[in-house]
Amino acid sequence: KLIIPAFSLDRTQELIYALDRMEFEGKLPPIKVFVDSPLSVKTTRIVEQHIEYFNAELRDYMTKGDHNPFYFKNLHFITDAEDSKALNKLKEPCIIISASGMAEAGRIKHHIKNNISDSKNTILIVGYCTPTSLGGRLAAGEKQVRIFGDEFDVIAKVDKIDAYSAHADYKEMIEYLKCQDFTKIKKLFLVHGDIEAMTSFKSKLHEAGIK
Repeated sequence: KLIIPAFSLDRTQELIYALDRMEFEGKLPPIKVFVDSPLSVKTTRIVEQHIEYFNAELRDYMTKGDHNPFYFKNLHFITDAEDSKALNKLKEPCIIISASGMAEAGRIKHHIKNNISDSKNTILIVGYCTPTSLGGRLAAGEKQVRIFGDEFDVIAKVDKIDAYSAHADYKEMIEYLKCQDFTKIKKLFLVHGDIEAMTSFKSKLHEAGIK
């Protein structure tokens, strides 16, 4: 099994789209893909109804494929709790995409718990996870993690894909802020991120003339 923690909004839809393209191009093996998160399912349903906001690349792909880019033959959406639990008994290879993205809550935590001790399984981290989160500790290579109060040896393979980060880097953030008239702004508060990252960003802002 390939277990993927993913945020319900944006990241899950990106993954479905990527898998859809692979399936369309004949690059995806005939295995089942499960999106197991009520919020992720609802969010995907909303996203697919608003074609007017898709970029040109996606609209062009839809025209060529003449199909919904968020649905392919072996894709299954799971909302019922019992159906979610049944995935743990599934013996065949499959892909499970579930929230939360940092694996700190939600159904993904159960999937990791039930699959972390099998070397045939892989846990794939596809976004930033805070160092103290379950996803962050797995990404850091910890060999033992605590899940629901119990310690588990990390026997499954853990891999990372960094290309899906949706965060702007410091240069993009500075460019975004430059539309402001800083002669009229008395204070700028940094409220999101690790203290080391915010301290570094503060110095970059000062270098750019943003006090």
